[in-house]
Amino acid sequence: MITAERRVEVTVLCDLDRDNATLAARESGLDVAITTNLADLAGKVDAAVVCVPHRFHAPVSLQLFEMGIDVLCEKPLAPTVADCVKMDEAARRTGRVLAVALMMRFFPHNRWLVDLIEEGEIGLVREVIVEDGAPLDWPMAGNSYFDRNATGGGVLLDSGVHLLDRVLWLFGDLADLAYEDDSFGGVETNARLSGTLTIGGRAVPARLEFSWSHRLRRSIRVVGERGTLEAFTSSPRTLTLHRPTRRGITEMQVSCADKWDARSHYRAQLTDFIGAVRDRRAPFVTAASATRSLAVIEAAYARRTPMAQPWLAWKGSRS
Repeated sequence: MITAERRVEVTVLCDLDRDNATLAARESGLDVAITTNLADLAGKVDAAVVCVPHRFHAPVSLQLFEMGIDVLCEKPLAPTVADCVKMDEAARRTGRVLAVALMMRFFPHNRWLVDLIEEGEIGLVREVIVEDGAPLDWPMAGNSYFDRNATGGGVLLDSGVHLLDRVLWLFGDLADLAYEDDSFGGVETNARLSGTLTIGGRAVPARLEFSWSHRLRRSIRVVGERGTLEAFTSSPRTLTLHRPTRRGITEMQVSCADKWDARSHYRAQLTDFIGAVRDRRAPFVTAASATRSLAVIEAAYARRTPMAQPWLAWKGSRS
């Protein structure tokens, strides 16, 4: 199969389980070679997309770099900062491209959000509120998604990393961290992270909440003294501006792109990776920038406190 841009040909699918690779080929309409041995890719491909369980991101990517193959690695880059650094250093040493599949960085409304804030559209920023939640109901082929040894974490590391990455990329470091979740030693289904951002030279409180069990707003809200700007995950081409007026709260849509569909950010990500491979330049989402969110997540896990779950607390006598 040739991509729509006709600049890339998919030639090989590799998986330790041949049935998985065969199923992927069939569902994608690909007539390509299938292998269970990563070494078979040597000399046959220029670049690879690494989409294996988190704990294998580093070892698979490191082997590809040594074979002279560029990598677009799924998020999170790795379960630990140490592995992220190892991958980044190996890519630099071997002269390979290492891009990270944090596709929400490509949303058109990202830079508009920052520009409107800096131009004073909502006045001084008072708070940043981030939410992302929906029931995790994907069909699972195994239990690795819920195995901390395989994934490194739960909702914060999986879907939460997308929103956290955008916040750090748009607004800078998150300080004064506090964190709670419901993991009880396993992977967390619900997580709350708070801290302080510096916006316009002022300390601004930030609250981030993520869930695999129930629906949340799925947006980044920036609350200012004169209004609120909201960037919804479901609407990458627009921003929503809430502004108080004499007649009540007015809601306005700010268009940030003429055309953008549900696959545009994936196409943009692949186009950037292809350009980085061909031009031997840095990708839009570098390993170093992606490691920032992993550092915050690692720090959050290290200071975890249990989320209140009163329905599990025993009160009273058992007699």
